[in-house]
Amino acid sequence: MENDIFVLKHIFPFLIPIVALLIPIVAIVAHYVSKSNRERAIHETVRQLSAAGQPIPQQLLDGSAFRGDEAMNTSKNSPHNQLRAGAINLAVGLGLAGMFFVMRPGSWLWAIGLIPFCLGVAFLLLWKYESTHPA
Repeated sequence: MENDIFVLKHIFPFLIPIVALLIPIVAIVAHYVSKSNRERAIHETVRQLSAAGQPIPQQLLDGSAFRGDEAMNTSKNSPHNQLRAGAINLAVGLGLAGMFFVMRPGSWLWAIGLIPFCLGVAFLLLWKYESTHPA
């Protein structure tokens, strides 16, 4: 019994990184299994509609039947989403810069916060440009 505990003490330091690496792998596999099951259900529905002689709705084939009305009306590049992304990146950049400055005053680490901060500025400039120059 004591030897088993001794062996486990040596295995635990290796289990932590292994489990940490397995979590994203499991998430990716779960995503693709879910996607496969959804596509299988769509194909089965199309098969049943076809066998019954019913018309197949276009929304079923292009996937828009599974998105909400809000997702259909807004695009990923809409000015509203760019404003949101800009504000979030600005806040994250300022937060990181402040955190690293407090952690190590006089160090260069605060500059890491400039990366999301500059991305936020770019998103806000893009939002401003697109709101004054509609497509």
